[in-house]
Amino acid sequence: MTQTAATPTDGRAPRRRSAARTTQIIIAAVGVFALLLTGVYAAVSWPRPPEAGPVADLPARGMPWLPFDNQSPDDMLWQGVNDALIAKDREAFLSYASGEAVDQLAQWWDNTTAIGWDTAAMSPRWRDSEDDTKAQVVLGAQFGFAAKPLRGSGDQDADLQLIQGLPYSVTLTPLPERTRSFDAYNDDGSLREQEPVEARKITSLAPAYSPNPWDEGALHVVRRDHVVLFGMADETALVDATADEAEASAVIALDAIRSLGGEVPQEGFVAAITDDAERFARWEFGNGKRWDLDVAGYARPTIRPIQIEPWLDAGVATGPDTSGTIITMGPLSATQRTQTFVHEFAHALHFTAAPGSVDEPPRAVMEGFARYVEWSAGLSEPRYTSDEVRQAVATRGAGAFDDEALTSEAGGIAYEAAGSYYAFAAEKGHSPWELALDSRSGFAGLVGYSELHDDVSIPAWQQWLAAQ
Repeated sequence: MTQTAATPTDGRAPRRRSAARTTQIIIAAVGVFALLLTGVYAAVSWPRPPEAGPVADLPARGMPWLPFDNQSPDDMLWQGVNDALIAKDREAFLSYASGEAVDQLAQWWDNTTAIGWDTAAMSPRWRDSEDDTKAQVVLGAQFGFAAKPLRGSGDQDADLQLIQGLPYSVTLTPLPERTRSFDAYNDDGSLREQEPVEARKITSLAPAYSPNPWDEGALHVVRRDHVVLFGMADETALVDATADEAEASAVIALDAIRSLGGEVPQEGFVAAITDDAERFARWEFGNGKRWDLDVAGYARPTIRPIQIEPWLDAGVATGPDTSGTIITMGPLSATQRTQTFVHEFAHALHFTAAPGSVDEPPRAVMEGFARYVEWSAGLSEPRYTSDEVRQAVATRGAGAFDDEALTSEAGGIAYEAAGSYYAFAAEKGHSPWELALDSRSGFAGLVGYSELHDDVSIPAWQQWLAAQ
């Protein structure tokens, strides 16, 4: 049924509906307003003759009502801290700290300076969404022997500075209260004189996860041609007594990688050492769950600022990839110092050649390669033909070297099993170095590599090991 309008009874003509007319008026008004905006934009952005003088003297480009130097208290903090790091100005660096952070930042500065650096940076990673005084930052320096890929090498980090950064939790002074827009004007409509904006300050700084040696007190540092070795000041004698062996081990590791065909843009290592078991465990695990496996040393990949920021030196590498390695030797390395050093140095070279990210591959990729380097350097004898290893591989296959097995009390079996896969691949004509790189960047680990190459499949490896 179609509804029709009723006929008026007073003799007047029917009244027209006005909705269409109203719509036309609105559309016309919007069009006029758009033209006005276009004219205003053209007036402020129309090209003008270039001004004379150095580029640095020209005004910043952007909307005229948003000056370039109108920074927030946060921007001013990060800009000031990084300017101080670039200038290597300790006093300026500490001027952005208050309370306990003064001593904490001073300790970081003094200890890392003792280790040695030319480039350093601090940049936020994230802020607590419920408390704007809580945040996490990347703080680090480019210590000696950091990787420096050369321009033209094709490396994504070529000609950039790779800081060895680590995550820190910081507390900041509160942000000033926001001024309501109408509070910024006097009664006569003139703009009130504004209080100068001040940079926020850091009121506390602490390692986000595990403490680093430089976070716990004064250091003693020794340098050699291919290693910087350091420890706590109360273990000075240990550092001095171990420096030469660390240097010899560094040379062995570098030669071993070269003999495998590896090309790594670094010529040495930064390492810490302690004979204090509790101190070592604290540095490795912090308050986290400790492994069942007894560990003699470890190599920790470091991180870089997550993204390019206006306050960072343009030469600092950013992104999600790792950025160098800090090596730490514990008391259990005392009876096998060279072997442990070379094992951990192999990790460092592996990390540098194939930077990782949040999605790290299975541990067997790294541990198997480092164990294989020990064997190829003649520092230890393969034990993968032992009954324990044979049985584990025969019954569990790749499970014999999964992450759980490698961190268990019987982790030594898993280390041998992972190393044996590298030995097997080498016998089949695969480069152990290329295997290490491909399986690290492929995220699926040794199992993923085996699935792409039929001649080194997991069943073929099991048969090979059973026949040894």
